[in-house]
Amino acid sequence: MVALIGRANVGKSTLFNRLARQRRALVEDRPGVTRDRLVATARIEGRDLLLVDTGGLDPDAERGIPAAVRAQARRAVEDAVVILFVVDARQGVVPQDREIADLLRRAERQVVLVANKADSPQQDIAAGEFHKLGFEEVIPVSGEHRRGIVDLEVAIAERLPAIPDVGPPAADPAARVAVVGRPNVGKSSLVNRLVGEVHAVVADEPGTTRDATDIRVRVGDEEVILIDTAGLRRRGRRDAHIERGSALMALRSIERADVVMLLLDSIEGVVDQDMRIARLAVDRGRPVLLILHKWDAVGPASRGSELEREVDRKLRFLPDRRARRVSARTGAGTRQLLPLALELAQSTQVELSTPDLNRALEAAVERLQPPMGGRRRARLFYATQVATRPLTILIFVNDPSLIPVNYRRYLVSFMKERFGLLGVPVRVRLRARRREDGV
Repeated sequence: MVALIGRANVGKSTLFNRLARQRRALVEDRPGVTRDRLVATARIEGRDLLLVDTGGLDPDAERGIPAAVRAQARRAVEDAVVILFVVDARQGVVPQDREIADLLRRAERQVVLVANKADSPQQDIAAGEFHKLGFEEVIPVSGEHRRGIVDLEVAIAERLPAIPDVGPPAADPAARVAVVGRPNVGKSSLVNRLVGEVHAVVADEPGTTRDATDIRVRVGDEEVILIDTAGLRRRGRRDAHIERGSALMALRSIERADVVMLLLDSIEGVVDQDMRIARLAVDRGRPVLLILHKWDAVGPASRGSELEREVDRKLRFLPDRRARRVSARTGAGTRQLLPLALELAQSTQVELSTPDLNRALEAAVERLQPPMGGRRRARLFYATQVATRPLTILIFVNDPSLIPVNYRRYLVSFMKERFGLLGVPVRVRLRARRREDGV
């Protein structure tokens, strides 16, 4: 693990994106944008590693979000084998830099002092001032303009521990679960409860989590990667660049996930933004696990029944949906969530044999014949699976225009029931049989 540490607004996230070769961290020219740890895999000088971006460190923070960010940064320092201490080459040494330097020396880790925002050779010279912080090497770079990045990568590689050559890494089998929802619905609180320790900064204010944070946890003999996402706001409230970026991060998290865990506020009920998020997940073919969060605050049983009816009415486009009543505060209902999400994730990877699919198709038609289209009746000849995530079944027919939408829905429902795929998105595509298809 290689961690980027430094005070706020020195360009850690820009440097993180540059080293990771992907835009995972939000970048904004003001302090405090990154609050949680952000992790990405990176390959530097032929070595695979975990790159960790941390929030701006305030060594004197005593309470609130700054103190929580400090705790996160210190945790990253403890876990890392190499620390990139990022400072601002334009501003020179400031008192906070000295305090962070003292903290890092006590940690007894290998430290590379990175003077970021050195956009010109003149600033490279000025970066020599940072030698007074007491570290062996100062590397001037510009994360924005890629100056000095090669030198930095070489310095990182030189400090990594030697490892035996075990060949290329295997594909990560861990299931990815994106925890999504509108702001202040309690996503980070639930993630903290599921993980069993504080990985994400929790505050009782909207929009605390702005980046998508990956957290790896073990469920029995399996591993799950929880993706804690920023809250998606209504479009009218996303005027600021930072909120548009957070919404984009959440959408990318949905696309990276095998399962989407959608949190609903049991107190406020289902709102339009909840329906939009659910639709985004469905459109991308991801199974949705509905979490009726803050259930401990619902009150009378009549209110709980009313909420469940509201879910059925407003989210009816989620067929065979799975919902769980949960409270992160008390822990009620949380133990079953990860095993259920893992079960859904494994179901999305199922591969159905062509003979089994055709026997199912024959049984579906025997149970309910397709309707007549004028004087012609649709004929269904052959089925085969052509994709996973979402599971997609291609059916050859004599004329796709003869199959109405409701019969397609029937076929989807039948296949789900037949193969035990409740809660898993299944799509049926129709294609007219041609002579060259050979079926």
